[in-house]
Formats: sequence, structure tokens, C-alpha cells
Amino acid sequence: MRRLRSSVRLNPPPVLFVSGVETRVASKTSFGTIRTMSSITIDTINQNVKDMQYAVRGAIVAKAGLIELDLASNPTKYPFDKIVMCNIGNPQSLGQKPITFYRQVLALCDFPEMLDTPEAASLFPDDVRRKARDILANMKGGTGAYSESKGVAFLRKMVADGIEKRDGHPCDIEDLWLTDGASVGCHYLMKTLIRDMNDAVLVPIPQYPLYSATLALYGGTLLPYYLQEDKEWGLDVAELKSQTDKGAGLSHPTRSAVRDCPYVTDN
Repeated sequence: MRRLRSSVRLNPPPVLFVSGVETRVASKTSFGTIRTMSSITIDTINQNVKDMQYAVRGAIVAKAGLIELDLASNPTKYPFDKIVMCNIGNPQSLGQKPITFYRQVLALCDFPEMLDTPEAASLFPDDVRRKARDILANMKGGTGAYSESKGVAFLRKMVADGIEKRDGHPCDIEDLWLTDGASVGCHYLMKTLIRDMNDAVLVPIPQYPLYSATLALYGGTLLPYYLQEDKEWGLDVAELKSQTDKGAGLSHPTRSAVRDCPYVTDN
């Protein structure tokens, strides 16, 4: 049996060296030489990452976490006995019960064997079991498997039907992308739309810091439009047009506009 020889010589994989706070990457080439990358430090990372600010999980939240730990070990240290985190919309942390139907359907989709047990009928309502069976029948591999990049087609069809019922307008599932949270969707859009700092995105003020943070991360420009507090934080079309014209005058073409519920203190 004749052995085949390859004319291609593969280089060994890069080796990562970590020493204290410094990190070096070295790789051996075909010629036996070593090439090294500069150390990865706060001074050598992407400048946009350093410029980005995300107040939702910033210094105030970090300080609140430390106080919370202090209270656990010394309840009389402060003139209050608990910390209420209001930096993100997290009603369950304040005791709000999650919607039971969704949790029950998800539980059965994650553990489909439960559907065929005698206990299922007493633990889960009929509509929950029907919905779980429908989803599992149209989801290859179950909840732990990879799906289409846009999300499971059957689930996108459910979303499209809901949009059509709400808006009275046809919705094509190929126009829908399912993401694991709004933040991921925001990153996808900013990454796609922003080419350089000359591209601007209209953002309502008050805003959710995710928008300014992702704009800084991807190198775009924030173009603010101010909501009208005396009109229940309503949108002023004249203000929107003024800011759009201002951006155009500064060579900042508007690539997108964010329209979100205003993030004010009593929201």
C-alpha cells in the first residue's frame, strides 16, 4: 500500500502565554522562528470599548452591590435594611410572578418525556400540553439543538400571526429574526448599519443606555432627539426633523431611528 505524502506543511497552533497581567501569543512558523504579539492590556484593546459607557451596570450599580453585601453581614450599618435595584426592567426580582403559561410550555419543551406521564394531565392544562406538542413536532432536535439563523420557522410563524392579528397587516416570516433579548438585536443592527463615525442614529432622550453604548462600540454618532415631558414624553415631529437636518448639515447621514418607551424615573 503506497503512502501519500502531502506537500503542505502545517504550522503548529498559536500558544497563549499568561504571566501576571500580561498576555503574549506566540506561534512557530515553517522556518522555525517565533513571532510574538504585543501584550494585551487596557492600553492595547479597541479604543471604542474603552469609550463605551453602560450606566445600567455602571459605578452606581456596583456600589449598590457592595452596600447589599454590607447589609447582609451588618444589617444596622445603614439607615435602611434593603437595596431595591431599579437599573434594569426586572420585575421578577421585585416579586412579580412570571406568566405561568410560557413557563409551563417551556418546561414541557425542555422535558418532553413529561408529556406522556400520568402526572402531566394534573400538572399542566390542556392548552399548555397542546402548545408544547405543536412546538416539539415542528422543532428538529428539541430546544437544545441549533435552528435556522433567523430562529425556528414554526416559532417565527407564530410571531407573524400575532403581528398580523395586532396590526391588521400581512407579516412574512422571512422578514423576522428571533434573538435572545433586545440587546442582541440592537448589536446586530448597529453592527450592520454603522460604517464609521459619520453615520448617525437618532436616539430619544431620555434613552436606554444600550443605544449610546452600542453606538460608541461600533464607532457611530448619536443624534439625540428630545421627548416632550409636558406632553407625557411624547414625540415632537419638528424636533425630530430639526435633529435630522442638523445631522445632515454635519455630514452625519441618519442610518436609523430608535423609537422606544421613554426611560424616565417613574417608568
